[in-house]
Amino acid sequence: MNRRPLFLVATLLSLLFLASCATQLSNNPVQQVSNLASIRADMLRQVNAARREVGAPPLRFNAVMNAAAQAHAEDMARRGYYSHRSPEGRDVANRWRAHGGGAWQAVGENILFCERCVPPSAQAQTFHARWMQSPGHRRNILRPDFEEFGFGMAMANGRIYAVETFVRQLPPGRAW
Repeated sequence: MNRRPLFLVATLLSLLFLASCATQLSNNPVQQVSNLASIRADMLRQVNAARREVGAPPLRFNAVMNAAAQAHAEDMARRGYYSHRSPEGRDVANRWRAHGGGAWQAVGENILFCERCVPPSAQAQTFHARWMQSPGHRRNILRPDFEEFGFGMAMANGRIYAVETFVRQLPPGRAW
């Protein structure tokens, strides 16, 4: 009797079981970040100050990017993961479109979290400093073709998650 097919089926079932266990995420209660509007304004100020130093044009807030960033920060906090992609595989472009964004030329995202953090308003300054020390994150912040900005922050289980998003939209009437 050939046991190879049986072994392959058993292995496949084991992998599927492990994969389903791995995607079962927690359901942490997300705490409201007080003075989020003020923190957002401070983050945009810090980003634009860094851009000014290298001659890049200033960014402006985009409500869709704020909503997408906030949703991702809350999702990571609630479900206890840390990634640019949700467990379902959605990325910043998917979140941009899901919140009403249109066609874009460039889209980017920076994420970071901390444990045993200082209060959110002070932590935002630390997040910005850490992003500026990371070549990839710094590149997003200073990228001259980005025009708009969004920021989100959420807390759960002693962690603060921060997400900043960047976009350059296609002009109206133009598609990908």
